[in-house]
Amino acid sequence: MQARAALALTAVALTAPALAHPPRGIVVARDGTVYFSDLVRVRAIQPDGRVRVVRNARGAHIHALALSADGALWGEQSAYDPADGGYREAIWRRSRGGRTAYRYGPTKRLERGVGLLRDRKGCTWHLDQAFQGGPPLVHRKCRAKPAELLFGHAADDLRFRPGLVGDLSGTALDANGRLLFRHAGVLRRVAPDGSAEVLAEGLDRGNFGLALAPGGTVYLAEWENRRVAAVSGGKVRTAARSEVGWGPSGVAWRGGTLYVLEASLHRAGEPDRVRVRRIASNSDTVLATVTAAGR
Repeated sequence: MQARAALALTAVALTAPALAHPPRGIVVARDGTVYFSDLVRVRAIQPDGRVRVVRNARGAHIHALALSADGALWGEQSAYDPADGGYREAIWRRSRGGRTAYRYGPTKRLERGVGLLRDRKGCTWHLDQAFQGGPPLVHRKCRAKPAELLFGHAADDLRFRPGLVGDLSGTALDANGRLLFRHAGVLRRVAPDGSAEVLAEGLDRGNFGLALAPGGTVYLAEWENRRVAAVSGGKVRTAARSEVGWGPSGVAWRGGTLYVLEASLHRAGEPDRVRVRRIASNSDTVLATVTAAGR
């Protein structure tokens, strides 16, 4: 992707992701269906193992996915416009019956606080940074009310101009409506009243996915370390490792099982691929491997 967070690639670099910025979108529905993005297409792995495409963005990128309480699949979508170097942003919803419709955009005039994550009050959250490589900003927008700056400095917010509807990195909302996010190797939790706390430091600085388990453990995809880290009680441990040639970009948790979205490392002359692993206490299974749709 041409986005600000893109990672440089070379034909000989085997430590770079296959895609300019691998998708982190992976979620698991109550019936066991796994939805994941290959950056352009969203696929569903059905409980019987069949894999099918449920959305093809064609000319746009889909990085993150979410599931709402009613079982609907939500996604953000970003299309680069070379004419002005901007992005046409959108959020779409796919009902359980398979009908897909835009719920926000497509637009280049983004509002602060509009994002993919929605809390129980119907407010949306958005994580960004004040400028390229700058400090993080967290906004929350509740319906027609102006967005609130919950984390970050007002001075940074004044010069901030939203560019992407997708979060800067993987995010999650806990049962108390607090946002968890990673930025510059630090895992934080921010409450609706703006209070914030650090849950862990010294993590991979990449802007890849995270997932929250019911017990409070946070799972983070650490691309550079080729592992999924688990944070609980201020301690960090390795929950899973990716084999050589692959790196984790997204994670999901459902029913005591960890699901990992992995992207292949770039190799000249070989197709870019993504795959999904299901890791339980006594098994580690690759559910699907697909060729990525491209950059």
